Amino acid sequence: MTTLASRVVVGCAVVVVTGAFPAAGPAAIPVRPAAQGTTATPAPAPTVPPWPAVTFAPPAIEQQRPELRRLRDRLLAAIRDRRIDRVRALMAPTVTDQTEQVPADEILASFGPLEPGTSLPDEWQALEQALRLGGVLRKGVYVVPFIEREEPAWRTGTARLFVAGENVEVHTEPESTAPLVARVSYALLQEAVGAPTRPGAAGSACPDWTPVIGPERGLAWVCTTATRPVSGLYYAFTRTGGAWKLTRIYSLSE
Repeated sequence: MTTLASRVVVGCAVVVVTGAFPAAGPAAIPVRPAAQGTTATPAPAPTVPPWPAVTFAPPAIEQQRPELRRLRDRLLAAIRDRRIDRVRALMAPTVTDQTEQVPADEILASFGPLEPGTSLPDEWQALEQALRLGGVLRKGVYVVPFIEREEPAWRTGTARLFVAGENVEVHTEPESTAPLVARVSYALLQEAVGAPTRPGAAGSACPDWTPVIGPERGLAWVCTTATRPVSGLYYAFTRTGGAWKLTRIYSLSE
């Protein structure tokens, strides 16, 4: 105990009070002991967004509609065999190219040569790839490739490069021997703006590589021939004179 003197104000008088008071000391804070056998719960890890963010499933309508399968197979065979006469037979006399009516022969000439023993020009490659992807049937019109119907989905994001196949390899560098980032199927990727395409190695299966935004915003590379822009081209077939014919070629605005 410590003897202290306190000055207490009562009214206007000052009263001195003396006596024994407990000594002042630090405040005691009660601590609850941890429960036996328990451990602290770690904070949840941040969620990693999926990559690629959007993929599409081919509808495979050709398996349900034999006449569309025959049309597709006949056109693919004509391109493979470099038979431009057989291609012409599957086209309407006049084709709508974007918004213009163009004779079928002019359309074929714009595609470039289709000659035995030569590689396919870009326009023929685009048509062949579209046919292999398969199409959709909308109001009596058969459209290839099928991603035309997915326009509302891809317009909600920024990715505009469609991976046109299954298990397409994406690499860390523009070469097939570089470390593999992932294999993707029928997915949308975002091109890396400002990064140029790179030529493939001499004699390799990939003639050139397109830079894309990979997981965690890193730079990655995909073979250009395994992709196509979602804007098009698209090829529409309708029944003309009782047979399916190519009647329109068009692209979509971005």
